[in-house]
Amino acid sequence: MRRIVSIDLSNPMAIPLMGYLESLPFVSVEKEKKTFEEAAKECDAISVDEFFTEVRRRINEHYDKLKNA
Repeated sequence: MRRIVSIDLSNPMAIPLMGYLESLPFVSVEKEKKTFEEAAKECDAISVDEFFTEVRRRINEHYDKLKNA
């Protein structure tokens, strides 16, 4: 028999409980997987277009400073 249990890890009391459950030989804990979009949003990722626009801007700014020096 198999049961699925959801534990809210934002509760401080859940951390010791998870540690205990993971230590049991007859328990397997599956980590919740994030989607790509969720992971990207979490780390404030930007799109490829935004990235290259910023890189080009910085390159142009750098060479403009060299020309004016």
